[in-house]
Amino acid sequence: MGLSKRVKKLIFIPLGIIVFLALLWMGLAFIGRVGTASLIPGSADLRLTIHHPAGFIDGLLSHESLREIPLVPELAAASPIIDALSDNALLQNSFVRMALSGTMEMALMLREQTIDLIAVLDMGFLSPLLRVMPFISRFINLPGLYHVQSSSGSYFEYRMDGITLYIGHYRNLLYVSNSYSHFTGRGNLPSNTANYNIINPSSYDAALIFSGDLLSSLLAGENDEMSVDDMAILMGNISFNTPVEAGLSIFARKLEFYLAAGLSSGNPNLQRLLEQRASVPDIMERFPGSSQYATVLSAGTLQELLDAAIVFSGPELSDALIQADSMSRNFLRMSLDELLFSWSGNEFAVFGMEGRPHPVYAVQVNDERKRQEVFDRAFRSLVLSENVRLNLDGTRIPQIEIPSFIQTLLRIWGINLPSPYYYVHGNYLLICESAETLLAAMRSIQRNDVLPGTAEWRYLSDTSAGGSAAAAFSLYYSLDVSIPFFLRGNSAIGSFLGIYRQGLASVNIDRGFVSLSLGLIPGPGSGIILVNSIPINTAARPSNRIFGDSHGNNGRIYISAGDTVLSVDMADYSIRELSGQGQQWIVPALGITAASIDGSANAPGTAGAASADLYAWVVSDRGRVNLVDGSMESVRGFPLLTGLRISSPPVAYNGLLYLACEDGRVSAVDASGQISVWDTSFFTALRSPPSFTGIGQGSVSGTQARQDSAIRQDLALRHFAAAYPKGFFGEIWLLDLQGSALSGWPASLITDREGEDYFSFDSGLGFGSPHLFAHNNRLHLAFVSQAGDLFVFDEYASPLRPFPLVLEGVFYQQPVFDGEFLWLVSSDGRLFRVGFDGEILQHAIRGFSVMEEGFLTVFDYDGDGIPEIFVTGEGNALHGFTRHFRSLESFPLPMWGQPYFSTRGARPEIFGMGMDGRLYRWQFR
Repeated sequence: MGLSKRVKKLIFIPLGIIVFLALLWMGLAFIGRVGTASLIPGSADLRLTIHHPAGFIDGLLSHESLREIPLVPELAAASPIIDALSDNALLQNSFVRMALSGTMEMALMLREQTIDLIAVLDMGFLSPLLRVMPFISRFINLPGLYHVQSSSGSYFEYRMDGITLYIGHYRNLLYVSNSYSHFTGRGNLPSNTANYNIINPSSYDAALIFSGDLLSSLLAGENDEMSVDDMAILMGNISFNTPVEAGLSIFARKLEFYLAAGLSSGNPNLQRLLEQRASVPDIMERFPGSSQYATVLSAGTLQELLDAAIVFSGPELSDALIQADSMSRNFLRMSLDELLFSWSGNEFAVFGMEGRPHPVYAVQVNDERKRQEVFDRAFRSLVLSENVRLNLDGTRIPQIEIPSFIQTLLRIWGINLPSPYYYVHGNYLLICESAETLLAAMRSIQRNDVLPGTAEWRYLSDTSAGGSAAAAFSLYYSLDVSIPFFLRGNSAIGSFLGIYRQGLASVNIDRGFVSLSLGLIPGPGSGIILVNSIPINTAARPSNRIFGDSHGNNGRIYISAGDTVLSVDMADYSIRELSGQGQQWIVPALGITAASIDGSANAPGTAGAASADLYAWVVSDRGRVNLVDGSMESVRGFPLLTGLRISSPPVAYNGLLYLACEDGRVSAVDASGQISVWDTSFFTALRSPPSFTGIGQGSVSGTQARQDSAIRQDLALRHFAAAYPKGFFGEIWLLDLQGSALSGWPASLITDREGEDYFSFDSGLGFGSPHLFAHNNRLHLAFVSQAGDLFVFDEYASPLRPFPLVLEGVFYQQPVFDGEFLWLVSSDGRLFRVGFDGEILQHAIRGFSVMEEGFLTVFDYDGDGIPEIFVTGEGNALHGFTRHFRSLESFPLPMWGQPYFSTRGARPEIFGMGMDGRLYRWQFR
């Protein structure tokens, strides 16, 4: 039975009204629409475009490294913003997400004293709500938000901390600005003429347009690697023909950044490079798959690159080339052009392989016949010769030998010129100091085990928009072993990029257009990240052994550099220096506070130091002792002239400074300047300082006591010292803090090996200080001789069974104890784990050697009660291992010598000196 007409009317009238309102809503929303770019003025210095703000926020919050950003000191201010985005339930509201689904544009106008901001959001389907905002605002009580009615119309003001934001609408757009003139002139100002012409902004999560002048100011900000003068020279020779366009894409585990601009130069040498069209370098397909870093330069021939470099280096490089050409003619009877330019192509590269310290250099060979002719003529000279006797795995690898008299002459000027190995593979000349590394690289290439076939490379090079494999310059890096040049500065940009372990950067040149592509992979949930690197600029080379101290909110790193000592504040990286005469050492004054100096926390003469301040001892090799506060100001009563000749670096323990002297005595200095002398003196001077520990509740090892400022005076502990006077007698001593030998000591290090003479020169000889440690709450002392005899004694000088043990190798570092095992490292890089039952396990660290410059320690970075083992050697590498010899993620780090492990913050950190003279700060995840 059909419905009556009356019922039908009752149904269709509401439907008609709903349809009418829907059509009206759509008409208001879409008729007369304007684009967001129409409200961006042409005077904008920077323009930001986000096509889907809600999706941008989602991608940002899902990015793995987001929480690591506030850990960088320069970016700590971002923490509240990240917390607000992460915990804001409003952003998950479907209505809010719909409002944030349209395009958003932002613009900055830089003025001398102010920055004008404009933000425009396309409300899309919700734009009719903009017309009723005044009515809706009556039901919203938001502090600081005010509705204003003026002759020019209705709008809102949001007032906060001296800043006023003006909020209104224009057709379908929500408009916000901190400039009233821009706000009132919306829709009438000249629109932005800087359109996107190089990139497609919809292909990125965020896109930018800015001027070349703005880019120049950003690059010249805080870059330690390129001085302001260098930047001025660069920008003075380059003109921006187009605005700079950039795009950012955010993925869960990757960031992609793309930047492009049209460039030209009035300098013909630079313009020649800018006019080329870069291609894909062939060498990129030949990098071994185990490469940890790789750099390719293919912007031009060697002659063209040097001509362009003269623009920046000026007469210095030009004079050096003239001198090099003259020397080449005199010694090799060839011009520099014939020696290098005549046969080389336009691709130059360097790469480093995993576990191999020596890099491999590659030069494209454009004319192999000419190269062979040049090499033959060079090897017939008095300066160079070729050694072809080395045969590895059936492959003959030639070596370029430099005569010893040339080497000796060069060393006078501080030049160490190696005798490298070389091999021509395909159309590339490969050069390396290590023949084994060179052979390994060639074998990888022959097996097609190459870097572009690895998952990391494919992931980094898979750009979603705008990227290309063509490159005039390309750099692949892994922070495990290398620090790229753009991460070595102190700028916030460099610190931010340091969060990411691996990256691939490439510069492409295409007939006047230059583009930069950068792909970054964040480190995984564990591992270690670079926080910062600080240049240590001193006349003398900084020591590779650093110390640290922290208490409360204070923390400092101490570095010796010849006649100068430095204190680096962990918070702001400010550096204070103190200079003197002769060799200077600085060590933290553990156990000393302002109160302990003269009994008052606010005592006069302590430079206003609070009880939580940090103090350090500064000692010269002539025995001048100074006690300084955090500002490197002397406390009252110091410096102190002791007249002592120091025989080993000083050491501080339990509020006292201990000085080993050339006359075989050990003196102790307290915070009041009083000097006491040990009861025991030695036949020979100590060449390594005494070691200390305390045994009892909360006892700690000697290694920890030397590094951890938390070791303060504790009367419940029994304190001990150990000393090794290096000499013919081969004895080690256990003493109390007054220097009195305990019963049964000294103990002899001379053992009986069957069939060998133990009264030879090296009998009982070793390096370093004995290692004191507690095991089952009992005192033990461990020492290893240079020849590999490992001794362990108890408190009464009795050797523990089954010790002594004989280890294979030569040892320059004393053992350390991790709570269960003793750890040692031999000079050829073998790491030993020795149990108290006599079990010996070892692991060979490839390409690693450890002598007196090395260091071995244990540190529990993850708080699981099982310390990890850390070792440095002669190279620029800090290795980290678990108790089961598994290499720690992100290791080795580019440090050498003695690092400092800090537990001051929420996460443990490592401070260490690099061979480049920089202090590096790494943080465990």
